[in-house]
Amino acid sequence: MNNPQLTTVWSSVMVEELIRQGASFFCISPGSRSTPLTAAIARNPEASWKMFPDERSAGFFALGHARATGFPAVLVCTSGTAVANYLPAVVEASNDRIPMLILSADRPFELRECGANQTIRQNGIFGTFTRWQMELPEPSTSIPLQSLLSTIAHGVEKSLNSPRGPVHLNQPFREPFEPESSSTPEPWLEPLQAWQTGRRPSTVAAQPEKHPDMDSMRTLRELTGNARQPLIIAGNSTDENDSRAIAELADDLQVPLYADMTSGLRFSSSILPWQQAFASPEFRNAFRPDLVIHFGGGLISRHPSDALKQWKPNHLAVIRNHPGRYSPDHSVTLSIEASLRLTADALRGCRTGASALMAPAKRFFTEADREITAATAPDLPVSEIGTARIVSELLPPDHLLFLSNSMPVRAMDSYAHTGKENPIKTGTNRGASGIDGIISTAAGFAEGHGQPLCLMIGDLAFLHDLNALSLINSLRVPIQLILLNNNGGGIFSFLPVSEFDDIFEPNFATPQNFSGRPAAAMFGLDYAAPLTNSEFRESLLSALNSNRSTIIEVVCSRSENVRLHRALQARLGLLATEAFFIP
Repeated sequence: MNNPQLTTVWSSVMVEELIRQGASFFCISPGSRSTPLTAAIARNPEASWKMFPDERSAGFFALGHARATGFPAVLVCTSGTAVANYLPAVVEASNDRIPMLILSADRPFELRECGANQTIRQNGIFGTFTRWQMELPEPSTSIPLQSLLSTIAHGVEKSLNSPRGPVHLNQPFREPFEPESSSTPEPWLEPLQAWQTGRRPSTVAAQPEKHPDMDSMRTLRELTGNARQPLIIAGNSTDENDSRAIAELADDLQVPLYADMTSGLRFSSSILPWQQAFASPEFRNAFRPDLVIHFGGGLISRHPSDALKQWKPNHLAVIRNHPGRYSPDHSVTLSIEASLRLTADALRGCRTGASALMAPAKRFFTEADREITAATAPDLPVSEIGTARIVSELLPPDHLLFLSNSMPVRAMDSYAHTGKENPIKTGTNRGASGIDGIISTAAGFAEGHGQPLCLMIGDLAFLHDLNALSLINSLRVPIQLILLNNNGGGIFSFLPVSEFDDIFEPNFATPQNFSGRPAAAMFGLDYAAPLTNSEFRESLLSALNSNRSTIIEVVCSRSENVRLHRALQARLGLLATEAFFIP
């Protein structure tokens, strides 16, 4: 076999095994060195793929797609800085335990570190953020193809095993790259005859749920049964079965459940929005749990962490389904690595009688809901609070929600309406909590689920990923993009640095003075700019009922946003004092 024939077979085997392992969606960026991989993907009838001129956007799209499907999307790029552009998405995937597979083409040995063009040290470029990385050999008949199959299978397995995350396979290729078939029988291919004629992967890997340790569960059941004031916290979780089991546990034990926006429970009609109470010092002074059981990962709001520091509960148990540590304040007294669902199920029935907090809590949340509704009255100017409230009310069950970091995710976490019979599937990039790649991730999330999506995003995050608007009209489903344009970094206005007028505006708020209207026109998207809550409601309903993607731009004031938040929190604080005050 000549080199093009050899490389063609090698690449085709790699792509076919990836597909059989479940990694059948490819995010490809154009490049010469990766030609054999791109050709193999394009010619495989079982492969799905999308092209990305920008590798950074491709990385985040793959991240969103994997969030939706649970399987790694495969990133394919040429050599040089192309692969380096994946780093931000790789970091997010690593921190949030999202499967990802990078397949980077590279120069052969003789072109490394000798001044050859478009050549960098690619192997190991992602450092500690990968679950596994491997420098593959140059295609050669001296290497058994079974070893290539085994390596591909192991790469997918490492991406999906606990903890899930990115895997990097670096593949050197030697010119020429153009695909070329061969009709001559080749002994090198004979050991793969059974694999070629079948449809099964070369290796099947099992990923069973981990059962909680019996001694740990005995201890936790005893602590829960004896606790005077227990509290359950549901943190970041991607499995609906886990979320459902945690909610059922809280209902069975009749104890408060703080459900973070990333838990999959925040919108449920059966869940009380404890965020509104935890933000109040009055509530934190009245309620002092002696046992806190935290399921899953991190939280959006800092208020639970502040409360735990104040309360200093006797016991803080964390249950997570991966081996990583979760103890941001270093106060965990019991750490259990196990299935969240199985652990929640094992805790049921270990106490009787409702928590004394539940009756006043229901009164508080009834009054708090009235206050938030009043703050978002139809004739008032539309605000960040109003957009979160109205989106959570209007979003139909067949739509997805994606929330950008900084203010959008916090506003939704705090003020979302709770009345959904079925939870809204919600995505966020909370692994490293950056504002980069949000539009790309949301697009991948929508494409992976095959459902229309509503994205809430701030103006700086919008600018950061502006070129990703080119993806939207190529998707199978429409996206409603709500642009919260307060002309700068709104979250900084809540920090003490905002009091320093001489440095705050140019160095932290960083106003950009732009409109979303030209961007909508440039990328062929519909556009609306409502001024009041009622106009926003009408614009959103129109967009939700359309098959076209829309940018709905909400222009608001950073200073007014701070005033509205603080005024509403003050009113909720008074309600908390009345509801939870213990003489």
